[in-house]
Amino acid sequence: MQTIVWQTILMLLQFKIQDYMERASRGEVTLPPEAVLNFAKSCKDAVTVQLNKEKSYKIRMSGLGRPVCQQLLEKRGIEQETKYNLLFTFLFGDIVESIAVLVLEQAGVDIVAKQKAVKLTIDGTDVSGTLDLIIRDEFGQEKVWDVKSASEWAFKFKYTGYGGYEKIKEDDPFGYIMQGHLYGEATGLPFGGWIVINKSSGEVAVVEAPEWQADDRKEYLADAKKRIKILTDESLEFKVPFKDVFETYKEDGQEVRTGNKLLPKPCTMCSFQSTLLERCSVA
Repeated sequence: MQTIVWQTILMLLQFKIQDYMERASRGEVTLPPEAVLNFAKSCKDAVTVQLNKEKSYKIRMSGLGRPVCQQLLEKRGIEQETKYNLLFTFLFGDIVESIAVLVLEQAGVDIVAKQKAVKLTIDGTDVSGTLDLIIRDEFGQEKVWDVKSASEWAFKFKYTGYGGYEKIKEDDPFGYIMQGHLYGEATGLPFGGWIVINKSSGEVAVVEAPEWQADDRKEYLADAKKRIKILTDESLEFKVPFKDVFETYKEDGQEVRTGNKLLPKPCTMCSFQSTLLERCSVA
């Protein structure tokens, strides 16, 4: 019965978003001046953050789930390689997410808090974060939600279709699930999931976290504790946790090795990869 209620709530949330966007497209809504000002401030904050990045390393909820080796290199102050277009990618993402929040508010979604600073003490270390939204549903239940902008591929194959919470859990190099549960633990609320916007098509999806999530939260909190022990232990030597993998192709349904080796998948998105062998040998 509870599952049916939860599914109904999700459908109502999706309907509110889509209904408002359709009415706005037909010119049937009026945006209040204060909403415009709030949106402008959100965009200003996004530009400020992206163009005035802090170089000092901090353990934060939004990054703790990333590969520990990347965080250790970042902590050591080793310069990361970033492509110039990533600035636009991040800014586009931030602005799309600001638009999503604007739509949610105007669609009548009961937003209890947005961009709320939270803190959680894990194994004696204070870990801070800024959650996107706390939404109260039609039954009075409050949950933490994260707003994400996604590429066409990620929207179709990571968040929707065959994707979703369990698919993300299988391959979560950015630590999105840990982030959600840490926000939830810090507020004493369940993690609702993600409200995702396809940056290419403008489609919106509501991707839910499991209704029963106590075991997962316990697992991710334990993992967070292990990660913090490593990140705060100055005596530990740096070690690369991933091994290169063989390049393969299929022939008559059989996997054949070419003899070449490739970077392991987590390393393909690492900002230290261009000089990976040199930098990952730092002791």
